[in-house]
Amino acid sequence: MKKVRVGAGSASWPDCKDSAWDVAKNGDVDYLSFDHLAELTMAILERQKARDPKRGYIPDVIPLMRGLLPIWKEKDKHFRVASNGGGANPEQCAEEVLKLSQELNLGGIKIGVITGDDLPLSRIDELRAQGLKLKNMDTGEEDIDRIRDKLLATYVYIGADKIIEAYGGGANLVIGGRLADNALYCANFMHPFGWKYEDEYWDRIGAAIITGHLLECSSWSAGTCSNLWEEVPEPWHTGFPIAEMDETGEVIITKTPNSGGLVRELSLKEHLVYEVHDPHNYIMPDGIADITTIKLEQVGKDRVKISKLGDAPRGKRRPDMLKLCLAYDDGYISEYTSVIPGPNVFQKAERVKEFIHKRLEYLGLKPREVLIQLIGYDSLWGPTAGPPECEPNELGVRVAFKCNTIVEARECRVECGSLNWEASPVGTAFGNAPADRPVFALWSTLIPREAVPLNLEIKEVK
Repeated sequence: MKKVRVGAGSASWPDCKDSAWDVAKNGDVDYLSFDHLAELTMAILERQKARDPKRGYIPDVIPLMRGLLPIWKEKDKHFRVASNGGGANPEQCAEEVLKLSQELNLGGIKIGVITGDDLPLSRIDELRAQGLKLKNMDTGEEDIDRIRDKLLATYVYIGADKIIEAYGGGANLVIGGRLADNALYCANFMHPFGWKYEDEYWDRIGAAIITGHLLECSSWSAGTCSNLWEEVPEPWHTGFPIAEMDETGEVIITKTPNSGGLVRELSLKEHLVYEVHDPHNYIMPDGIADITTIKLEQVGKDRVKISKLGDAPRGKRRPDMLKLCLAYDDGYISEYTSVIPGPNVFQKAERVKEFIHKRLEYLGLKPREVLIQLIGYDSLWGPTAGPPECEPNELGVRVAFKCNTIVEARECRVECGSLNWEASPVGTAFGNAPADRPVFALWSTLIPREAVPLNLEIKEVK
C-alpha cells in the first residue's frame, strides 16, 4: 500500500532551523511544511511592507532555505516544501528564494506563489455594500463600523487547494500568505493520494486534518510542551515530528532518528486537544474533523499509530465560510518591570499597586487600562491564581498601560516608573523598559469562500 512521509519544519517565527534541516536530511520525507504565522503576525508584516515594499514576509525564510536547498539538491529533489512564510508579501519572498537558488547554482527549482488571501479594504467595503455583515465571532458585535477606519490588515485563512494545484504544476516549493497551519499539511496527503473535496474522501481528509494538527506545532508533539517534561531526553535538540500515512488515512507519528524529545501516546493526546473547542467539529478550511473517531496506540519507541475507531467518519464536508481576520489599531502600550524583595513581598506588592493607582490619580493621567502582574504568582494564572502556598524570596512586578496615544503611554510609564524609589517597598529595575508601541487588536469573522479569489503563479530557476 502506498505511503507518504510528511515532516514538520516549523511552528512559529522563529523556530529551530537545525531541527528542520535534520528532518530534511535524515527524516526520509516526501513533503516538509513550514508554519510561521500567529494570528496577529500578518498585521506586523503589513506594517513592515507599508514601510518597505520589499519586506512583509518572514525574514527567517531565507536563512532557512539557505540551509535547506542544498539538502534538497543532495536528496535529488526528492521532497517538496510548503510554507506560509510569504506572509503579507509572498511575491517578494519567492523572489528572494529565487535569487538564493541562483546564488547556490540550483537550477530546475519551481516555486509556486499563492496570493489573494489578503483582501484589500476596497474589497471589504464592496462586500459590505452588498449586504455582508462581518459579525465578531468573539463578542457578537454585528459589524465593523466601530473599527473600519482603524483597519491595518485583512486576511483570510485559506486551505490546501492552491498548494495541491502548485504541486500538480510541478512546483517543488510553494510559498503563500495566510495558508492555514493545517492546510500546509493536508495538501501533502491529498496530493499524492489523489483525494478530492468530494463525499468519498471526507473521512480520509478528516484523518489528514487531525494529522496536520499534530504536526503543525513542530516539537510540541515531540515532548517540548508536555506533562512528561521530566522524562524528555535531550530537549535541546528535539526532533521534529514526522507522519507516515497510508491511503486509508492510518498514520504513524514518529520523529527524526537520533534526536532528542519523545513521541508518546500521552504527548500526542495532550496536543490533540490544543486549540480545539469542539472535538466533534474541528473546523478547518479543508474539512471538519471529528477527533473522537480515532484511537492512539504506542507501537514502538517514539512511534504512535493513529487509526480509525469504529464506523463514524473522521471528517465531514468543508465549510462554505472561511475565517477572516481584521487587524486594527487599538491604541498604544507602555510597560516596565521591577523586582521587589522579601520579606513580606505580597504586602509590599499591594503597596506598589496602591502607589501606581494613586500616582496616576494625583497626576490626572487616565490610561484606558492598567495591568499589574506579579511575576511568580499571577502573571500566568491571572485571576484564577489561588492563595499563595508560600512566601517567595522576591516577586517581579510588571506594570503595563494601554493608552490612546503614544505620548500618553510614555507619560504613564515615565511618571510611574519611579516606583523603585518613591514607593515604600524599595525594589530595583529589571533591565530597560521595552519600547512604547502600538497595539494591534483582532476582529475575527467569517466570509463566504467564493468571495476570496486566489491566484497561483509558478516561477522557475533555469
